[in-house]
Amino acid sequence: MDMWTRKIIAASLTTPVYSFLLACWVVIPQYPDSGGIADTVNGLLMLTATYLSVSFPAIVTYGVLTSVFSDWVARRMSMRFEPLVSFGLHIGFGLVLLWLGAGAAVLYWMIDRYLSHKDCRFETRQAWSSLIIPVGVVVAAFGIVYLGGVMQDVMHRL
Repeated sequence: MDMWTRKIIAASLTTPVYSFLLACWVVIPQYPDSGGIADTVNGLLMLTATYLSVSFPAIVTYGVLTSVFSDWVARRMSMRFEPLVSFGLHIGFGLVLLWLGAGAAVLYWMIDRYLSHKDCRFETRQAWSSLIIPVGVVVAAFGIVYLGGVMQDVMHRL
């Protein structure tokens, strides 16, 4: 059960990071043309929350299942090739969604390997608790954008 909990925790950590990186890749090149730093930050937060909302179910279901399968296949190979086979299978399964999936798969693989090499023992309760991380990021991002809009409206009315 420890492997499953590690995989779920890796998915919970991968999703916000990947969503933020993807939002940066879209928003930051447009910064000079935008309305300023506030619009850029709002765009980053909104896109991060949107990408996270869309990618989280896919990474937690498809990503965890294919990662478990990839590691199962890799363990049957020579210890020398195990990380390479696992990495290749992660990318292969990620390519179902083209470069978007491959990017998420690489980040997921890196976080999962890090957790594996740290040799942390995770309990089922920790895995369930880790699912709060992506939900909290979405709520925080939308909340910050909303409060920023409220503050902007108050300042505009003064």
